[in-house]
Amino acid sequence: MDRSQPSPRVPYRSTSTPPRTPLSLPSVPGYRGPVSPPPIPCSSSSQRQYPESPTSGISLNSSSHSRSSRDNHGKSSTSYFHLNHQPPPAKRRIVPRYFRSPKRALIYLLFLGTLILGVRTIVHHIRNTDRRLLNSLKNGKFSWDRSPIAGAVTGDEEEEYDDGLCKFVSPVEAYHRDLHRLRSLFPHSHSDTHSKYPNQHQHQHQYHNHNHSHNHAHYTYSPTGHLLINRLGQNDTEGDEGKGREGRPHPIPLLLSLGEKRWKELLSRQSTTLEEAVREYIRRYGRKPPKGFDKWWEFATLHNLVLPDEYDRINLDLAPFFALPKSEMKRRMELVENMEKTFTLIIEDGEIEIEIRDPGGLKWGGTLPRAHETSALLKGFAKYLPDMKATFSIFDQPQIYLSWARRGSLVDLGLRGEVTSHLQETDDSEVKLSRSCAPGTNFRKNKDFSEGKSFIYDSLEAGDPCQNPYLIPLHGLTLEPHGHDSLPKPHTQLLPLFSLAKTSINSDILVTPTDQFDFAIGKDPVWEDKDSDKLVWRGSSTGISMMNSSIPWRQAHRIRLHHFAANSSTDSMPFLVPDVGQPSRPRPDVVDAEEETGQLGDNKQYHASSYLSTGIQRNTNDPLTFAEDEYPTDQAMDFYYDIKLSGGPIQCDTEDGTCDDMQQEIQWAGHQSADELNRHKYLLDIDGNGWSGRFRRLMSTNSMVIKMTMFTEWFQPHLIPWFMYVPAKLDFSDLTDIMAFFRGTPKHPELGFDETAAALARNGQCFVQRMFRMEDLQAYMMRLFLEYARIAADEGVDMDFSMDDIVTDQTDEWAETESESADMIGSEVVAQNSDGSETQEGGPDDGMNFVSLGDESLQVDSAADQDQEATGAQESDSLTWDDETIQQDPVLGHGVESGGEEGEGEGQAGFW
Repeated sequence: MDRSQPSPRVPYRSTSTPPRTPLSLPSVPGYRGPVSPPPIPCSSSSQRQYPESPTSGISLNSSSHSRSSRDNHGKSSTSYFHLNHQPPPAKRRIVPRYFRSPKRALIYLLFLGTLILGVRTIVHHIRNTDRRLLNSLKNGKFSWDRSPIAGAVTGDEEEEYDDGLCKFVSPVEAYHRDLHRLRSLFPHSHSDTHSKYPNQHQHQHQYHNHNHSHNHAHYTYSPTGHLLINRLGQNDTEGDEGKGREGRPHPIPLLLSLGEKRWKELLSRQSTTLEEAVREYIRRYGRKPPKGFDKWWEFATLHNLVLPDEYDRINLDLAPFFALPKSEMKRRMELVENMEKTFTLIIEDGEIEIEIRDPGGLKWGGTLPRAHETSALLKGFAKYLPDMKATFSIFDQPQIYLSWARRGSLVDLGLRGEVTSHLQETDDSEVKLSRSCAPGTNFRKNKDFSEGKSFIYDSLEAGDPCQNPYLIPLHGLTLEPHGHDSLPKPHTQLLPLFSLAKTSINSDILVTPTDQFDFAIGKDPVWEDKDSDKLVWRGSSTGISMMNSSIPWRQAHRIRLHHFAANSSTDSMPFLVPDVGQPSRPRPDVVDAEEETGQLGDNKQYHASSYLSTGIQRNTNDPLTFAEDEYPTDQAMDFYYDIKLSGGPIQCDTEDGTCDDMQQEIQWAGHQSADELNRHKYLLDIDGNGWSGRFRRLMSTNSMVIKMTMFTEWFQPHLIPWFMYVPAKLDFSDLTDIMAFFRGTPKHPELGFDETAAALARNGQCFVQRMFRMEDLQAYMMRLFLEYARIAADEGVDMDFSMDDIVTDQTDEWAETESESADMIGSEVVAQNSDGSETQEGGPDDGMNFVSLGDESLQVDSAADQDQEATGAQESDSLTWDDETIQQDPVLGHGVESGGEEGEGEGQAGFW
């Protein structure tokens, strides 16, 4: 190498400090070793080390002038590295090695930022998983969206997750915002001084933290499911009777708080693991879960069921069947398979076939569609079900009317693990509704029982005709007789028949109907853009299977609803209105004077000078009170309702003139599309022949739903009144009070609790999106069929689930894997045999012929088997199943008399 040429550049720690002079190799006589480092300028008073120099152990003894000296004098002294000295100690550096260069610092900062961003993204993704959402719901840590409608959180709130579905909001908080807004319209009627609620926060949560006892100062929680408004409170005297109910807390805010509290309690007590679910099952029902319960739990967690423990309806429906001997259960299953107007689903090896033994059932066009839809519903979990059969009714109405005495006896035996020997039940098809009620219920004691002014707080109990006998002459199902000629034909013995609808007095096995499940919502404006504040309903005149002159069809629920809203009377109609300080009553002296002079005229209800407030001085932080106001009936109906029957007379007798009477008495309206109905803020839902199929579509809209029903539905334990919807009575006595609260009055339409109604509408949407999905229907049906499979199993077959089964299954899978491995090594023939060469034997039962109808093979029984052999020994003592002779059932008596606390899913004991 030419030593006279410049050497390659020595690497420096910082690229910003290049050498001042060109680097060159020194001429050292006799040196044959490695090339020595070049000379560098050094100061005479300081030393500069280069730790990254390729030569180690080099010390610098010479010094050089400072940079300022070189600049001033234009010269510098040079010195050379020497190899005979050790380097001085390394200088301590404060800046980390990775940040001593701006370029390196920038690179590492970018890398660190990218790493942090990636970690945060992963954590956020984990938090947003459905499992996280499910645990958050169950542990009571639900993120309450405090915004009224849009779902945006405020600045001081952090959104925990976003799964794309709507979030439940707090109607109580929306109510307080409404109350503050409304009271600001009449500031002169309120005083901020000497408030009995000096802390406004205390007032905002007084309803929410209220102790919901059965004895309130102004209200009574009745076991009938109604909140009774007492004429006199506990603190009132007889002298206060003239004031009536005025000046007392309004009941609707209390009901809103009750609904929200019930929802939170339900969420907080749900099981989160299989072990917890098994323990809760045993605690509730006193028996082990059915076989396959672990598969159901996997399905429930996979699809994020919000309330996985609330399936009491299934236990109530199947409880009496546990007391039937297996042979008797098989006989009754065969009996319902041969019933008219039914179809049977046959499950074998995870495959489902549809069997229809009654060709007459095909005359109705809905039989095959319902059979196909039910079959499709079960296909998602049929592989987890044992071989079994289930028979379904094609009707909208229930058919089984078992007496209370017989049902109570069977349930009692089933809970004790015993079976009945009394198998000869009567099935005369003549139904007396009173026989299905307990002796101590209101219907048995006093058919004219009435509780006065009230609101529904428990929809399940409020729909019980045994405790609320006023329902019986007001609903089509209980109005029409049920006898030999009825359609559907009723039965008074216990039969394993699956039905689409039932009431609390029926013993059918309830299933999940899919009618109208996929109906389009239509064009649905947001709440603020809806241009009508009226309560709207359109529907046909169903409700009674066949209306004729022998039935008081004018009292049927849909006929009455039409006439209620079409009332054109000018008589005064009293109802409750929120009292926020607005003028609420005409002064009698002014009204009388103006009537004498003729100045008041027909507009006396709205004359401004005639109005007077209640006279009670309230503070802005006091609870909302109510007053009783009156308006002409025709004006109130026109202001609140757009309710009409549509189409024309149906399900009526043309020969006796019933159809003609209906045509003349009813002013029929045209049908309205979903787009037209969705313009209204308030939608009404009411029963038809059976359950209401349109309920899911109504709840999917941005409108608030008011529901009237007497039927028990599969989702009822999950549907919280006054939190997701508003329940109303079938006599319509509370309907105008409800509308006056949310919409205001004809005189003061601005005084409605509009934001509160919007919050209820929002929660109704959330109920559909989270709890009324196809997966929720499948979860109910899967659990129902696992329970039913245990009842329908052969004698001696163990159909109970135990946690030990999971360990056993895992051990069997491991052993099977090891066995297959050994077979593959030892014998190819054995491997082929274990590879699935066995053929599964299956097919229709003997005596079945196949008839091709469309793309489905329907089995028609060519020779129905009528097995009538006696099963079980007859009891030696003759038993009389007259329910009048049995006063109290040892298991169900208390639950019935106390309003159904035994386990209807919304019993009081679970919420207060």
